[in-house]
Amino acid sequence: MKEFIYPLRVYVEDTDCGGIVFHANFLNYFERARSEWAIAEGRGVEWQREHGIGFVISSVKLDFLKPAFLHQKLEVVSRIKETRVASLVYDQYLRLADVKDTILCRAEIKTVCVDQNLRPRPLPKF
Repeated sequence: MKEFIYPLRVYVEDTDCGGIVFHANFLNYFERARSEWAIAEGRGVEWQREHGIGFVISSVKLDFLKPAFLHQKLEVVSRIKETRVASLVYDQYLRLADVKDTILCRAEIKTVCVDQNLRPRPLPKF
């Protein structure tokens, strides 16, 4: 199964006053990783607009396992777990960059392909 690894670093803006990453920012990290993967594959927002489609989130499941802290180097690992007629289900997790078996958060995120009127439509041929 193909995977995409997105490296990142935790900045002050990501944390609370104690230097711990605010839980909602994990979603931002997962979104950035999916966006960077689409761009790397030549299917970023510009390509989507040219094809009259977009992707919206329809469900998110998160398991917070360990906190992330200020200045840590992290990686988001992304895989497509399932492809349906009009949707993709991603398996993503956030790990420490230097200790690859230390997973901080796991996510299952379903995206739905929509047309310009935000109605579901079949995935284009990739």
